[in-house]
Amino acid sequence: MAMDCDVKALKLLFTLKNSFVWLFFVAFVIGVEVYWGWGALLAPWKKLNSLSVFAAILFFLLSYQIRTWRLYAYFLPHTKGHWIAALRLMLLHNILNNLLPARSGEISFPVLMKRYFLVDYIHSIPALLWFRLLDLHMLLSIGLIAWVTKGATDHSFIYFPLVLLWLLSPYLFYALKNRIRKTITQPFILKILDGLPQNSVKFWHNWLLTGLNWSIKLMVLAWLLAQFLNIDCAYLFSSVIAGELSSVLPFHAPAGVGTYEAGMVAPLLAVIDANTATKAAINVHLFMLLSSILGGLIGWLLPVKIQDK
Repeated sequence: MAMDCDVKALKLLFTLKNSFVWLFFVAFVIGVEVYWGWGALLAPWKKLNSLSVFAAILFFLLSYQIRTWRLYAYFLPHTKGHWIAALRLMLLHNILNNLLPARSGEISFPVLMKRYFLVDYIHSIPALLWFRLLDLHMLLSIGLIAWVTKGATDHSFIYFPLVLLWLLSPYLFYALKNRIRKTITQPFILKILDGLPQNSVKFWHNWLLTGLNWSIKLMVLAWLLAQFLNIDCAYLFSSVIAGELSSVLPFHAPAGVGTYEAGMVAPLLAVIDANTATKAAINVHLFMLLSSILGGLIGWLLPVKIQDK
């Protein structure tokens, strides 16, 4: 069906019953209105160049394409010839993961992998955990590189070997997985290990695409934050990295309201006041959420053949 709605995934958005987190979300919206007023908070957007904002949205959507490429290549041959399905899966998984509380949106990934590509949960769930581990590693790596190159100390050069070791640590994990696999005989565990990278080419391809995706996304967010704050570039990147790191917390309100802003504000307190930092963080978070919603709408409209019937 050309306009098939992913009922299994989207039901999560409307049937999730967690009154506390949704009340927190409503309280946040009301709190912003009472404390600043949404009109005053959003006023700085009127001063931004429309073409620049449009370009930022396009780069954000480009990062979604790169994430789709990562997924598509990782699950070959299951995904071969089904780029549109892979794109739709990634976009819907992304919006559910961003909007739903407590990482509950992650459930949609194995469900949709089964639905679109007939990939068993025992393969898709380990792969999802691998993606998240790689995302976390890349976020920390970019932050670490920024800190070292900034020159945190007069002898920062001594940290470069440690940074290099950290950058290569996922490959060490991959190599260890291969060693463990040779000693395992239980079929169930072997199936779980099959959800992880199966060769070095796939590993490095996955690693590089992860780095490219996060580099683009963080540069867009840092640029946008710079439109609201006139501060050093190192603090801009520290702020957006901290915001993204907060999104991996196992417990957060719908759309990450509050926790995302708290993560962004923390590094900024060293150079600006909390009030200014919080308003800028909310505006950046809104951009991220609206881009995610736009991507989700595009994904929902993409025609895909369902295979789990």
